[in-house]
Amino acid sequence: MPSHLVNISAYDFDLERLGGEQGVRDLVSSRGLAGVEMLTGHFPAPKHLKDIVAGVHLPYAVDWYSGWLGQHDLDAMDDEMVPFFCYGRDREGMVSTVEAMIRHASALEPSYGVFHGASPNINTVFSQDNGHSDDAVLNALAELLNSAIAGFPGGEPPFTIALENLWWPGLRLLHAREVEILERRLEFDDWAICLDTGHLMNALRDCREELPAAESVNRALDTLGDKALDRINSMHLHMSLSADYQLGCMQEGESQEYSMADLQGKLSIAYPHFGKMDWHAPFGTDSCRGIVSKVKPEFITHEFISPEKQGLIERLDLQLSHFR
Repeated sequence: MPSHLVNISAYDFDLERLGGEQGVRDLVSSRGLAGVEMLTGHFPAPKHLKDIVAGVHLPYAVDWYSGWLGQHDLDAMDDEMVPFFCYGRDREGMVSTVEAMIRHASALEPSYGVFHGASPNINTVFSQDNGHSDDAVLNALAELLNSAIAGFPGGEPPFTIALENLWWPGLRLLHAREVEILERRLEFDDWAICLDTGHLMNALRDCREELPAAESVNRALDTLGDKALDRINSMHLHMSLSADYQLGCMQEGESQEYSMADLQGKLSIAYPHFGKMDWHAPFGTDSCRGIVSKVKPEFITHEFISPEKQGLIERLDLQLSHFR
């Protein structure tokens, strides 16, 4: 049986909205959860919660691939913002940032740490027409991670690196070839895949209603094959039915306002857009059980986005009810 978790972050504002340390512990115990998956930051992790942190979600960067190619002009961006945008000002800085955030998270002794395995292009987040191939992004991902992890004892990370699929170029989990590239290129052994069901729905671009969307996800997983499925150790379980919104944006492309904005301006427009694509909604039926049964992950994180505690609890209770 998989361990059921809920997502939280290491940031004080997030912990406070949940009632602080005790509020988090009460949420875990009252819902019969095995613990939490914690989004960590570019700072030391809160070790006082170590006993309930089963996994971590490492910090993600908006457009790391363009940064790896040296395509960003970051002169006007504050040092504090650069890690969240592309990890670093150059390849050396990117590698240093990724190594540091793994070291920070290792203090929690998690079983796994999620790392985004794909990357949008900040200039084309509406049209999604960036010319980057999945293969090229996956090769760059392997280069970045190999360099960051080479400095750890034995050349292995302190916990399993679980690469998460998105709907941007890179790891979309639409083809077994994607996993095969990682198997060839990654130079460390302790890695796995974190299947994000909502992100897969976004990548499929045909998900508008829950039951057909669940069927579409199951067909996509069948296409991947058993070897790729065996790589999945964790799951972010949620639903996203944004196909119509995505297709509309792809047809309209980038607005003049967006195209003319600087990087900071683009980010302020892009973040709400990301939210409209990526719903993080709970499954309203037990259709999610079939997905879980097919994958058989060790960990299931009920991953929701809610500005307040009650909304999170309502989403969590609804989705957990399908497994009681």
